[in-house]
Amino acid sequence: MRLTEAVRAVASFAPLVGLAPRPEPRPEGISALVRVRGDEEWIEPSLHSLERFADEILVLDNGAAPGTRAAIERAARALGPRLTVERCPEPDLVALSNLGLARARRRFVIRWDADFVGHTSGPGDLAALRRHLLGLDPRRSWLVYVTAAELAGDLEHQFPDRRIRMDGQVHTASARARYVRVERAPRVATLAAPDRVLREGATLPLALESLRVPRDYRILQWRTVAYFHVHVKGDVHLLRRHFWLEWLRRGDPARHPTLDAYALEQVRARWGFESLEAAAPAFVTRWCEGLVPFDAAVCGPYPELLAPHLARRRYRVDYRDGRIVGRSQGR
Repeated sequence: MRLTEAVRAVASFAPLVGLAPRPEPRPEGISALVRVRGDEEWIEPSLHSLERFADEILVLDNGAAPGTRAAIERAARALGPRLTVERCPEPDLVALSNLGLARARRRFVIRWDADFVGHTSGPGDLAALRRHLLGLDPRRSWLVYVTAAELAGDLEHQFPDRRIRMDGQVHTASARARYVRVERAPRVATLAAPDRVLREGATLPLALESLRVPRDYRILQWRTVAYFHVHVKGDVHLLRRHFWLEWLRRGDPARHPTLDAYALEQVRARWGFESLEAAAPAFVTRWCEGLVPFDAAVCGPYPELLAPHLARRRYRVDYRDGRIVGRSQGR
């Protein structure tokens, strides 16, 4: 155990002896915050996978496309009143996440991305994680890192250094826990394979959000794969994601009021393309070159809710002479 973890482990008992605030009185259960913007291809199975896990599902609509809103409405009919939608035009990512925290009412909160698909059966069943969370001492505060597997390109591939991720988080809801903006400039050589593609310079200045909790939060890890991060999207979506964290750090609000404005300027200046649609296929071809086949021995089985999508795959990584040469996209 590292020193910081040991300090937190001891400090987490502080609420029991009056040296730190006890958790706020809230209804038992779990609130899931789901932020949506544009086309969210996996939103329907993502929401359905929360059925036996979350007591409250707050969808923060930050400019969802019509097809995404229709999928949310279909899911809402099945999930009932636990699912609510709030229109959130706020462009700032951190403010959006904190708005979700302010709206959440249950004891625990999880930020559940629209491309997360959870296990609904087997050892990774989200119901098991739920039982674990609700069994934790309600007099103390908790931050639990949740293990996920990641798919990329299509449903049968992933990046070798991103098979497993540990950045999912569930925490005890509190006004003392908030998302904050963090700026970094990691060396490109240290980035994961998908983030190194077509980068310029030795470092990548970027901005991201991070959950900041007080020191009396006890940190735990849930080591069983509980969900899949399905990083399987259309070409333009993947291109936008390439520039996303970069835009948050570098984007000039006057010149680049939107991600698309920033991305368009970059593809013109860096690669000589005149539109995102023209640049995206070339980018995705390069991006897919680093993929490897999905490894069930490492990641476990697919979530049940992905079975229909495996049967009719929309995307397929293409090979020639044993090497990846791009990706095909159906309807």
